[in-house]
Amino acid sequence: MKNYLEALTIIQNEISAIGTQQLDTKSANGVVAEDIFSHNPVPSFSNSAMDGFCLQSELTKNATSDNPVELQINGTIFAGDQALADAKSSGSYEIMTGSMMPDCMDSVLTVEKGEVIEKNGCKILVLSEPVINGANVRKAGEDYQEGELILSKGTLINDHHKIGLIMNNHRMVKVYKKPSIGILTTGNELEIDSPSSIPNSNGPFLESAVNSLDLKCIENLHSGDDLTVIKEKIQKLRDKNANLILTSGGVSAGKADFIPAALVEMGAEVLFHKLWIRPGKPILMAKFPDGAIVFGLPGNPVSVAVGFRFLAAQAIRILQGRTLEKPIASKNSINYKKSEKFCLFAKAIARVDEDGQIHTEVMSGQESFKVKPFRDANCWAMIPEGIETIKKGEAISIYPLSNGGNIAF
Repeated sequence: MKNYLEALTIIQNEISAIGTQQLDTKSANGVVAEDIFSHNPVPSFSNSAMDGFCLQSELTKNATSDNPVELQINGTIFAGDQALADAKSSGSYEIMTGSMMPDCMDSVLTVEKGEVIEKNGCKILVLSEPVINGANVRKAGEDYQEGELILSKGTLINDHHKIGLIMNNHRMVKVYKKPSIGILTTGNELEIDSPSSIPNSNGPFLESAVNSLDLKCIENLHSGDDLTVIKEKIQKLRDKNANLILTSGGVSAGKADFIPAALVEMGAEVLFHKLWIRPGKPILMAKFPDGAIVFGLPGNPVSVAVGFRFLAAQAIRILQGRTLEKPIASKNSINYKKSEKFCLFAKAIARVDEDGQIHTEVMSGQESFKVKPFRDANCWAMIPEGIETIKKGEAISIYPLSNGGNIAF
């Protein structure tokens, strides 16, 4: 059997991004497929940061309350107006926020500080103190310089990124195509009209987990414990061009565990089967000749959650052109003992103290069938193999409960 890190290495070696496409920046989502650089300075022109009066600061350097400087207001500049080619540097202009600064002006006095009087039929701005050069002016290129990096390849686009892309006049953005994902739950016991039936929670959970990553579940199927039917259902997902197929149940060593045999008979190569992890030891990864990936997850709900969170979701990141997810550093809150042979993915509660330090408590009820701890858990704690007891105060690696989510402290 392989350990978790060996499984991640196989995932990295066997999976690659599935292609790219150009999308309209305004509606684009997904992962950036190339470094994106600024086309132009942002702001593209110097403009007023406030409503007020633009002027040449040099004219105000001797202004005092006893000896005020008076500047004639020669007009008004609105946002969107073209630059004033004939602006008079000896005076001032009323200017609105975002308006282009005349070349001969370098500063803006806010409207609240401006005293305006009438004199000889003209509006006059009276200044009783100097205005600092550059005051209340957004200078061209102050935010982005031309050629500056906006987003790095492999970045997951969020709403805030779009502001920078649009301000830099990127109308299209190159992103990695999103993988299509199919789901197959197996088991005669699921949702049958019998006292021995079990609700099929795995199918809805996996579909919800896929959707939460803003990915498409092409179909969510179920099969009883029948080799022929299982192969038919897997083929149906393949016919719909699933890049990744998630199965649950049927991967252990029982008489009704048909997933490994089905995949081999269909021409897939099993890359690993069983790992030194808990929960989820029987997990399987296989690859078809066309590159389609299958993760065979065990049937217990927590094993499915762990298999998706720490193996399938890592594979999805690579399919999207991203790097593997990294853990968050925390301090262990209580002594916790486990089997030294296994890497444990434990339901846990993380809290932040007044100094900003994260402390994590591994919960009781770690059995793979117990889902009640999810009611209170806000993260996973990972305790590697080779450790039997993790002591209070020692470092412990944690991950948000859901892939792509945050820890709700």
